[in-house]
Amino acid sequence: MITTVTLNAAIDQVYEMNSFVMGQTNRVMQKFQQGGGKGINVARVIKALDGDVLIGGFIGGLNGEKIKASLQEQRLPTSFIQIEGESRICLTVTDYQTKEMTELLEEGPTIQPHEWKKMLRWVEVQAESSEYLVLSGSLPKGLPPNAYATIIHLLKQKGVRVTLDTSGEALKQGIEAIPFAIKPNEDEISQLIGKPVEKQEDLIQAGEKLRDLGIEHVCFSLGEKGALFINSTGIYQVNAPKINVVNTVGSGDAFLAGLIYKLSQGASDEEAYRWAVACGSVNAGEKEIAKVQKESVESLLKELQITNVKVR
Repeated sequence: MITTVTLNAAIDQVYEMNSFVMGQTNRVMQKFQQGGGKGINVARVIKALDGDVLIGGFIGGLNGEKIKASLQEQRLPTSFIQIEGESRICLTVTDYQTKEMTELLEEGPTIQPHEWKKMLRWVEVQAESSEYLVLSGSLPKGLPPNAYATIIHLLKQKGVRVTLDTSGEALKQGIEAIPFAIKPNEDEISQLIGKPVEKQEDLIQAGEKLRDLGIEHVCFSLGEKGALFINSTGIYQVNAPKINVVNTVGSGDAFLAGLIYKLSQGASDEEAYRWAVACGSVNAGEKEIAKVQKESVESLLKELQITNVKVR
């Protein structure tokens, strides 16, 4: 089974508008709402691919109840830890005229020490039935920067393959715990190496250093440029398919879901990499966040080619 953990879960709310102008009254054409957060998005896509998945994390207050109810309506299995604080709302505003998307992300609740201890006990229990565990998203207030690293160390001792998708100090310290896979973007890599990523060779050099630490899959999603994957056998590039981009929010989560789903099915690394790009691309063509249909993914795979650009 695959377990996803979202420590800062949210209500994902999307406003669709003909135009969005700062400082003026803007009228919403359509509104869409669902339980979200990066780990939840990953789980939603894995479920759509017919994978066996469980959603965990923190929820609290009325927003937490809405998150849980939304996921239950979608028949997504959950095992949340209730907290005293109120779960957050993340708002995406889509402007049809400019095709631009603006995100407004609340900071979220403050986690209490006893709530964090409950989470660590929960993680230990889930390790007994989880082959893969995905840690995604920002850390809520109240947790130390090494929170993800603590979970990674705990799970590695039990043989669980842990994937990490976060940013900042949480990513830096999480990497030091040597997760199974990571998916940093270019900005996050720039922070890690202390300089801007100006060309693909910069990514490759950074990725090789991360691989040499012991991380089995270093994944870079590059949007319209496709994706770059670095593992012990080489450096693989997958082209980006031609799609009508509608909403890119959640595409990185769908990318990660496709990767872990296929690896959990025993697929080769190359096949899993192609599924990652296909899932991220299908999501980008949908209005809804983390919206993927398996048939669409399988159809898009025909357009994807993978090349080993550097054999190790």
